[in-house]
Amino acid sequence: MNEPIITVVLEGYNQSRALGDADDTLAALAMQDYPLDRVEVVMVGSGEQTAAWDAECAARYPFRRVTTVPCNGAHYYELKNAGASAAVGDIVAFTDSDVIPRRSWLRGIADNIGAGADVSLGPTLFGRAGAYDPDSLLMRMTSAVTWGWVYGKPRPDGLPAARGFMDHNVAMRAEVARDFRYRTEFGRIVASPLLFRSLKNAGKEIRISPDQQAVHAFWWRYWTIGLMFRYGHEVYRLRRLDGDYPDRWLVKTGILEPVLTLFWHVSLDVPKWFRLNRTLGRPAAMSVLALPAFLLVSFAARFSEMMGMYATLLSFERTRLWAEKV
Repeated sequence: MNEPIITVVLEGYNQSRALGDADDTLAALAMQDYPLDRVEVVMVGSGEQTAAWDAECAARYPFRRVTTVPCNGAHYYELKNAGASAAVGDIVAFTDSDVIPRRSWLRGIADNIGAGADVSLGPTLFGRAGAYDPDSLLMRMTSAVTWGWVYGKPRPDGLPAARGFMDHNVAMRAEVARDFRYRTEFGRIVASPLLFRSLKNAGKEIRISPDQQAVHAFWWRYWTIGLMFRYGHEVYRLRRLDGDYPDRWLVKTGILEPVLTLFWHVSLDVPKWFRLNRTLGRPAAMSVLALPAFLLVSFAARFSEMMGMYATLLSFERTRLWAEKV
C-alpha cells in the first residue's frame, strides 16, 4: 500500500524576524526517511516571501508538490490556519521556518498516526549549526525547561502522555486539521494550549512519537528574553482564560503569583527533565548526575518567566502588544 500523503505547512513568520530560513527547513525535509513523492509542502507567508519562495525554492526540491499561499499582514496562527486550508494530504504536519526536522520526523508522524493517533507530537530540541549541538547536555536542559511541559506521566507503553504540543512539531489527521483550528483572537499567544484542550475534550487520541524529533534555532537572548519572558505573560493569561488550566489557585495569591510560580515551575521542571531523557533513550543515571546543573538552568529560565509575569501585572496592555509580536 502507498504511504499516506503528508502535507507539511511551513510558515515564514520566524523567517521574517531573522530567526531562521525556510530554505534550511526545506533542505531538511528533502533528507527525510520517507518517500518524497508522498510529501506536499505548503509555504505560507507575506507576498514578498512567497514570491521569493516561488523563484528560489519550489523547483529545487523533489516533493510531490510545493505550493505557496500569500497572506499579507497575517500573524503566526493565521498563517498556520491558512496553510491547513490549502492542504490536500491525508496528514497535516506543522513546522516553522526556524526549525530543522530530523531525518525520522515524517516517518515518526506517519507511523504514530498509522497506529491510531489522531494527533502526533514529538520531542523538540534546541540547537544551531556550528554553535550548539542539539544532543549536548546543555541544549537538552534548555529544551526540557522550554518544551518539557508537553510530557505528562508515563503511559502503559512507557512513553509520556501528552499534556500539550508545540506548534512547530505537531501533525494531525487531515479531517482533524479541518475540524479544529487555532484561535486567532489572541494574536501570537495562547492558541496552542487552547487548541490542545479542544482536541482533548473532543476525545482525540494525542500521542508522542520519540522519532518525531525537530531542532529549534537557539540564541541565548531569544531564549531568555523572547521565549521565557513571553511565557510569563502567557501563563498569566491562560490561568484566567482556561478553566482547566493547572495550578489556577495561584491566581488568588495576587502580587506573589509570579514568585510562587517561579518555585512551582522549577519543581515541575524536574520530572520533565527525566521524561525528556527517557523519551530520547538517555540513561537515567545521566539524568540524576546532571540534575544540579539542570536546576540552575531551570531557575534562570523561570526567573525570566517571573519577570514577564510581573511586567504583565504592572503594564498588561503594553506587555500584551509586545508578546503578540515576539
